Amino acid sequence: MENSSKEDYKIQSFDLETQKLLKTALKDPGSVDLEKVSSVIVDQSLKDQIFSREAGRICYTIVQAEAKQSNGSVFRRSLLTRLQQEFKAREETRTRSTQEWVCLVSFICNIFDYLKVNNMHMMALVPPVYDCLFRLAQSDALKNEEEVNLEHYYIEMDQLYKGDSSTM
Repeated sequence: MENSSKEDYKIQSFDLETQKLLKTALKDPGSVDLEKVSSVIVDQSLKDQIFSREAGRICYTIVQAEAKQSNGSVFRRSLLTRLQQEFKAREETRTRSTQEWVCLVSFICNIFDYLKVNNMHMMALVPPVYDCLFRLAQSDALKNEEEVNLEHYYIEMDQLYKGDSSTM
């Protein structure tokens, strides 16, 4: 992660003003409204599955830059609050739009994968990740091709937590 260029993020799907906001957040997080940045990232992640996978890397870089610059956690706190809101509405989201549901699961899993505290996964994200992946394993989800395509996350998580039922 440390070797990735901050310019190689896939943010072309945004308008120029939003691209500028994200590029600034990646380089100088103290100079932008980080709550707005997290909102923009979550909103786009719920629309675009390809971006939802990229968003984990972007969030990781912003969290690292903010911590280095000001030892702050405004972005991470704002991001996690918004994820909590989206998670609470997950069944409504799934009913309304399978694509948005798949993007939400992908995004939550990527945030879980990239954002760590003391080099460990954020324990607050374990139950939501497990719940989403468990939901994907239900029979009605297995009939939906978009949801089945996320099965690799379930397999990875199963391997990650095999034998550690205390985290689930």
